[in-house]
Amino acid sequence: MTNSLKNRIIILCVGLVLLTTMVSLFSFWWSTSEFNEKKVTQDINVAENVYKQYLSAKQSLLLTAAKVLTSDFGFKQAVATRDADTISSVLYNHSQRINADLMLLLDLSGKLISSNTPQQNFSNDLVQLMSELLNNSEQSNFVVLNNELYQVILLPVKAPRTVAYSLVGFKIDESVVLELKNLTGLDVSFIAKGDDLVRSSLLERPVPFIPTEYFHKKTTSRIFGERLVYRNRDLSLPSLNQHSVNVMLSADLTQSYSEFERLFFTLMFLAAITIVIGIFTSSLLAKNLTMPLSQLASLARQFARGNYSVDAMSKKQSSEISTLIDAFKNMGNDIQEREQQISFAAKHDTLTGFYNRSAMLEVLNEQLNKDREYTLVAIDIRGLRHINDKLGPRIGDDCLKAVAGRIAEFSDEFGGLHARIGGDEFLTVFPSDGSQNFKNDIVGLMAQLQACYTIQKLKINLRFSTGVVQYPAQGLKADDLIRRVLIAVDNGENAHESIHYYQAGEDEEHLERLVMIDELKQAIADDDGQLFMTYQPKLNIASQKIDKVESLIRWQQKDGRWISPELFIDLAEQSGLIVELTEWVIKTVIKQVEQWQKNGIYMQAAINVSAQDIAYPGFHSNLVSTLKNYSVAPALITIELTERDMIENEEKGIQALENLKAIGVKISLDDYGVGQTSLGRLKMLPIDELKLDKCFILKLDESEKDQFIVESTITLGHQLGFSVVAEGVETAGSLELLKCMKCDHVQGYYLSRPLKADVFEQWLKEYNNEHA
Repeated sequence: MTNSLKNRIIILCVGLVLLTTMVSLFSFWWSTSEFNEKKVTQDINVAENVYKQYLSAKQSLLLTAAKVLTSDFGFKQAVATRDADTISSVLYNHSQRINADLMLLLDLSGKLISSNTPQQNFSNDLVQLMSELLNNSEQSNFVVLNNELYQVILLPVKAPRTVAYSLVGFKIDESVVLELKNLTGLDVSFIAKGDDLVRSSLLERPVPFIPTEYFHKKTTSRIFGERLVYRNRDLSLPSLNQHSVNVMLSADLTQSYSEFERLFFTLMFLAAITIVIGIFTSSLLAKNLTMPLSQLASLARQFARGNYSVDAMSKKQSSEISTLIDAFKNMGNDIQEREQQISFAAKHDTLTGFYNRSAMLEVLNEQLNKDREYTLVAIDIRGLRHINDKLGPRIGDDCLKAVAGRIAEFSDEFGGLHARIGGDEFLTVFPSDGSQNFKNDIVGLMAQLQACYTIQKLKINLRFSTGVVQYPAQGLKADDLIRRVLIAVDNGENAHESIHYYQAGEDEEHLERLVMIDELKQAIADDDGQLFMTYQPKLNIASQKIDKVESLIRWQQKDGRWISPELFIDLAEQSGLIVELTEWVIKTVIKQVEQWQKNGIYMQAAINVSAQDIAYPGFHSNLVSTLKNYSVAPALITIELTERDMIENEEKGIQALENLKAIGVKISLDDYGVGQTSLGRLKMLPIDELKLDKCFILKLDESEKDQFIVESTITLGHQLGFSVVAEGVETAGSLELLKCMKCDHVQGYYLSRPLKADVFEQWLKEYNNEHA
C-alpha cells in the first residue's frame, strides 16, 4: 500500500537523502567545475609568464652575445680587411662560448660572408630577412632557416661605420619545447604557418599531425559524455611578415576529469550507503509509529461495531502513544454513553418522550399483527400556534406535555403505543376487539382531552381534530396507515368535525391531488400548450369601447380533460407552486400585450395574483424585468387581488402594492363586497379600482336591494377616487342599470365569455365594426 504511513515515512526519509545527495552532487559539480576552470586558467597564465620569461632571457643572451661580438676590435678589423680565416675562427669560438646554434656575418647587401659552421648554405633569401630584421633593431625574432626554427637577433658591425651585420640565434628544437613543457607543465607547440614547420612537446602524435586541429578538437569519452582533452591558448611571436610564428600552450584536462569522476563515484557510494541506512532507520521509526496506530485503528473498528471494551495493549509505548490510547478508552466510554442518549433521542420526542414519526413507523412494521385488530388515532391540536403567540412557547410546550400525558393515560390502559408525529399532532395506536366499542373509546378519549387544562395557574381549553383508521381493514403497511390517518384529520378539520373516520377513496383522492400537482408543475415547465390564457373583455361604459380585459388561465390536459381553475389554482397555492404559475401567467400576458401593440391594439390587461405572490420577494423584480424585456408600459397592466389576500398579509401587501404603483402598475381590489374590508381599511389601501363581486350583479335587474348596494358602492368608490368595475353582467337590463349608476367598466357573459387571444382579436374587430 503506497498510501500507508509506513511507506510514506520511508519515502520521505529516502527522498530527503536523495534530495540532499542531488544538491550535494550539484554543488560539488558546480564548485569543482569552477575550481578546475580557474585552475586551468591559472596554469595557462603561469605557463605564459614562464614562457615569456624564458624567451626574454634568451633574447637578453642573444643581445649580449651579439654586442660582445660586434664590439670586439680584432673581429671588426678582420671584417674590415675581409680576413676570412679570422672571421670564421671568431664566429666559431664565440658561438661555442654562448652555445649559439646560429652565428652569421652578412655584408651590407645581405649576402653571407661567413658562419660558425663551415660549408653551411641557406636557401632562404637572406637579403629580405636582413631588411625585415633591421626594422626591429636589438629585438629577437623567430625565423625559419633551412627548415629549422631559430630565435635570432641582428646587430651591425661598425668600424667606425657599419661594414657588416652579425646574425646570432638559438635553434628551437625538440629539446627546447621539452624544456618548456617541464618548466610550465603544459604542452608547448611552435607553429611556423608559412613554412608548415612544427615543434611540439607532444610525444605521441597522430599522422598527419596538425596541432591546431589536434589540440582544439581532441576528445575523450567520460561518464558524462565526450569531453575536450585540452584547453589551449595561442600566442603570436615576433616574426617575419610573410612567415608568422605562433606558440600554442595546451593544458591537458584528463587528470581533472579523472579526479572529478573519482570524487563523484565516492559521493555516489556514500549516498547509496546513506540511503540503505535511511531505509533501515526509517523502517524502524515507521514501525514504531504505525504499530500502535494499527492497534488504535483496530480499536476504532471495534468502536464502530459497538464494542467499547478495550483489550490490553502493549505497554512498550511512548508516553504520547500511551496518552492517546487512554484518550481512546475514555472516548469509547463517552461514545457509549452518548450513543445510548442519541439512540433514545433519535427515536423519541425530547419534549414528551413519545416515539417520533420515523421510530413509530419502525415499531408499527414490527408489532402490527394481522391476527389482531388495531385502532390508529391521529390527534391535532387546533389553535396551538395562537397560544404560543399570545402566551409564549413555554406555555405551549406545557400544553403539549399535558396532552401527551392524557393520551398516555388513556392508551396505556390498552397496551397502546404513542408518537408525536408533528408540531401539534399526536398518534396513538391500541388494540381493538373489532366491534363498535372502539368508537366509544375514541369518544371517551376526546372527552378526556377536551377537559380544561391548568397550565402554570392558567385555565386553558384546547380544541382537537381527530382522524381514525382501522388495521388491517383500512391498510396493512405502516406508512399507508399513518398517511391515511393524517388525511382523515385534515378532512375532519376541513369539515369542522371533531372526529373523522377514514373512508375508502380518501387516500386515492389525496394521491390524485398530488399527481395533479406534479402534472401542473410539468405543464408549467414544458409550456407545451396545456396551459393557456383567455381574455374576457371589459366595456368602458362612457366611451362604449373595449379598452380592458381580464386574463384568466385555463388548463386542458393532453388527453383533452379540462381541469377547473378553482381546483388547480387552489392546489398550486397549497403546494407553493403558485409563484411559478404566476410567473408563467405574467410572462404570457405581457408578451400578448406586446403582440397586440404590434397589431395596433392597445389593451389594458388585468392579472389575478394571490397572497403568496405578493409575499414572494422576487415578484416585483420579475414583473419589472418582464415589462422591460417586452417593452410594455406598466400602465397597461393591472394587478387584481381579493379582499382575503389583502387581509391575510395586510402590512406586507400594502407595501408591495405601493411599490407596484410607484412603477405605474394599476391595482384592483377584486370580489369587493363579500369580504371583510371595512371602510376604514379601504381608504388606506393603495388601489386604483374596485371590482364589485358578481353576486350583486347577476340579478341586478331583479333585486332592488342589490341595486341599492351597487349604486351606493359605485358612488362611494368614485368619491374615494377609484374607478369601479362590475363583473357578472349577463342581461341587457343589468347593463342599462349600471349605465344609469355611472359604473366605469362592466364585464360578463352578456358581452363575451373569456376568449383565446386570436378569437378575442376577431371578436374585437367585429364589435368595433358594429359600433363604429
